[in-house]
Amino acid sequence: MSELNEKQLAALAVERAKIFTPGWFADLFGARLGFGDTFWLGLFGVMLFVVPAVVLLGGLIYAQAPGGLRPFFRLVAGLYGLWTLGVLQALLRIGVRGGYPVAGLVLTAGIALCGLGTAVML
Repeated sequence: MSELNEKQLAALAVERAKIFTPGWFADLFGARLGFGDTFWLGLFGVMLFVVPAVVLLGGLIYAQAPGGLRPFFRLVAGLYGLWTLGVLQALLRIGVRGGYPVAGLVLTAGIALCGLGTAVML
């Protein structure tokens, strides 16, 4: 791989600054990002912010009202299942070419079913 020049590095910095902004989320669900960005950042990148928040809120709920954990986790699981269905819809609109994208679709569908199933079963 060749070294990037200053202009290319500046362009990458500008692109990276757009990630996780409202416009980026519109592009995510509008299927205007690439398959890899939609899959990796849409499913797992967002969890870099969500998981710490859920752990913090879960700890606060447990400290104040332990009985409130089950409804809280039911809500979180349901919302994540719906989020994953939105990402799956975007992935389907982008289109699939090759084996890895098919595996990504299957994994995304499985995660959505697990999230929604957990919300129902809790």
